[in-house]
Amino acid sequence: MNELVALPENIDQSKAKRLFDEFTSAWEKTPLKDKIGWCTRCVSLFAKVTIRRGKGLLELSKNVINAVSSETYELGKAIQGKRLVGHLIDRKDKTSNSISDAYNSSKTILKNCFTILKDNPKESAPIIFLGVLGFFCGAGTDIGEKTWYDVDGGVPDLDLLGGIGNHRNMFFHSVISAAVLETMVYSSIDASNMIYKNLPSNHDSFWDNLVGYENWANAFVTGACTGIMYHLLIDGTIDGNKAMTNFPFSMSMEGHNAFFITNAVAEGVDLKHKGKH
Repeated sequence: MNELVALPENIDQSKAKRLFDEFTSAWEKTPLKDKIGWCTRCVSLFAKVTIRRGKGLLELSKNVINAVSSETYELGKAIQGKRLVGHLIDRKDKTSNSISDAYNSSKTILKNCFTILKDNPKESAPIIFLGVLGFFCGAGTDIGEKTWYDVDGGVPDLDLLGGIGNHRNMFFHSVISAAVLETMVYSSIDASNMIYKNLPSNHDSFWDNLVGYENWANAFVTGACTGIMYHLLIDGTIDGNKAMTNFPFSMSMEGHNAFFITNAVAEGVDLKHKGKH
């Protein structure tokens, strides 16, 4: 029972048992057709969020190929027209402007976060807290001894529960783990909403607080998936040169690193779609 519910407050065993009993009672009273509908939505949601990640990666790949092709073509024209120096200066200026725009956008986002916290702390503080909490749940909290940016633990390293020989399991160290987490969170909210009407009349206020707080779920999922993206990116670069387990065929270490990086990119591209399910 100690690990039954994870909340930003301490829950003693008696309260955890009460929540479990209330959920069990409400679930038993829920009609079979509603349960089947919920199971169907879970499967559909998992398929949707997984396919969405694949489409996002394909779209990014297409844009990168188009951009590289365009740049190569423009570079060729510049060389042919003896405008190479001017072309390189132009590209340098555009790159500098892009970096400056990104920096200014980051400052604006940070400023807006502080403004929201100041003006509406009751609504915004839990969302920001859950986003940060989600990030560390996804990335991990065990910071390396020699580096501050390398973390262990988090969702991808749950494969260690199967033993050290199962570490870097391809299903945990990929977008599949993020898709499973996203499905679990939103399906839990869906289940809570479904059984709410069947709860005892004197049920715990936890259920009242849970209903309708989908923004909180969005914040946690976004943070957790960002953490998973970060973890996979570190595994494919700084902490690379460690092969995956249970991969169906043999490939070079560069291939294993590329797998982690590709999945990190796919998850990063998908972040803008969180909450659209």
